[in-house]
Amino acid sequence: MKIRYILFLLVMILGMSSCYDDKGNYSYDPKNDITVTFDASYFEAVLGETVKLSPKLTFAIDSNDVDLSYEWIFLGRKISDQRNLEWVVDTVVNYQSIYMNVIDNRTGVAYSGGISALLTSPYAKEAWVVLAKQNGKSVLSYIREKNEDDGSDYGKFTYEDVPDIYRLVNDEELGSEPVRVLEHFAGGGDLGNFWVLQNGGQGCVDLSGQDFTKDVLLNNIFLDGNLPTDFKPIDMIDMKWLTCVVNHDGKVYTRKKLTDQLYNSGYFIDRPLIFEGEEVDGSRFVLAPFAGLGFTVMYDKVNNRFLAISDLSKEVAGKVFKFAVDESAYAPDFARLNDLGTMEVLHTGYYEVNEGRGDQGYYSILRDRTTGNYYTHDFRVNEMKESANPSAFPVLQRQIDLSQVINGTSKNVFNVLRSWVFGKDFGTPYVLISKDNELWLYDRDAKLPVEKYYEFPQGQIITAIDSECVGSRRVAIGMQSGEFYVLDLTRKAVNGQKEKLLYASTHDFGEIVHIRYKVGYGNSWSF
Repeated sequence: MKIRYILFLLVMILGMSSCYDDKGNYSYDPKNDITVTFDASYFEAVLGETVKLSPKLTFAIDSNDVDLSYEWIFLGRKISDQRNLEWVVDTVVNYQSIYMNVIDNRTGVAYSGGISALLTSPYAKEAWVVLAKQNGKSVLSYIREKNEDDGSDYGKFTYEDVPDIYRLVNDEELGSEPVRVLEHFAGGGDLGNFWVLQNGGQGCVDLSGQDFTKDVLLNNIFLDGNLPTDFKPIDMIDMKWLTCVVNHDGKVYTRKKLTDQLYNSGYFIDRPLIFEGEEVDGSRFVLAPFAGLGFTVMYDKVNNRFLAISDLSKEVAGKVFKFAVDESAYAPDFARLNDLGTMEVLHTGYYEVNEGRGDQGYYSILRDRTTGNYYTHDFRVNEMKESANPSAFPVLQRQIDLSQVINGTSKNVFNVLRSWVFGKDFGTPYVLISKDNELWLYDRDAKLPVEKYYEFPQGQIITAIDSECVGSRRVAIGMQSGEFYVLDLTRKAVNGQKEKLLYASTHDFGEIVHIRYKVGYGNSWSF
């Protein structure tokens, strides 16, 4: 009896085990997980452009006998239900993800993957912004620069002209009496806005860096609407906390921003900037990156000296300082920064110091009033500290023969290239000086005599030069007669191993007054 019972139990156990195995064999289906990946972590596109994305689907088991559906989600909305995305960009946004959901219709399980998108307007990309005067009116134009990889060191550059972009996007005239343009930034990391300085029409206006739509008018952001007497701005510096606007008489008017996260906050006051009991002459601000220094350098023409205007913090923004210089570092013939003596400054530009952020070089062309001789004048400044004046140290002053370039009658425009060094062929340690239709070049490192770099057609007069593009490897040249050119300034071009002329526009932009390269997101300018 006992043996029969044991045998019965064994049969029952084996039977139960068989049922469990059968159930597992017929109903258990390992998950065919799907991984969604893209070839890149992000992509860029402009408004109106068709985006095509083909993600890669990797299956845990295999891709045979699957029943899938798809949905592409962007900013909470469905933009496609196809395997590959083909979508016309209809939104401007910075680095937001587009997600692809792959749904296994048999199990209802969804698998997702994403790619970040930088979607801008057609006018948000790097470009040269050109301010000109045509038929008595201010005209702002946009020359888009595109770079294609052709296997060469720098790629192939192509250009597209968008004349009179302000009228195109705002459907109104910009104004008249144009002066200059200035890109400036906000702490949020967005594209830089553009101030347009002009003295006619609606006056100075700030434009969106995204699409050049009008933001604010300078005249509307003076406290209580009180504009300075005979207000005709000629220059502007817009830093993190401080904005300075320079009137035609050299007086400087300032505003301290309420927040660094906005392009425009706070109000200008109609009282000029004061230092040591007298009004500061700001007619020669040196436009240069301020983020690593905490100040902007200015040449005080009235007192023939260099000064610094602070932007280190909200508390000290707007304070003016003399430079602290170790007297023992001066060579006997080096013109003192706080008193240049018989020297007058014709031009000062900046260059980057390779040793790193926190130092910056300033390079001037001087003329001795007593002898008429010309000199280069090179000094560097250090980042500002809370407890001390900004410091500077002399580098080199040397005589230079500019008799072939400056003769008292020809039109001269100066430009110091920033010399951003990535490799042996990328440094651009050059000073450019125009003489009517000729562009002359001086190599700061080699210290060879100044030489003619390029000659434009007779009758054209150079009125604007800009070299702010990344690495200063290309320079834009604007003409009084409306022509616009781009020249190659790489070492290979300088040494005659490459064609110098990259682009000659066929459009007449009007009398070009000023050019500024649109760097977009800072290029060491933002903070």
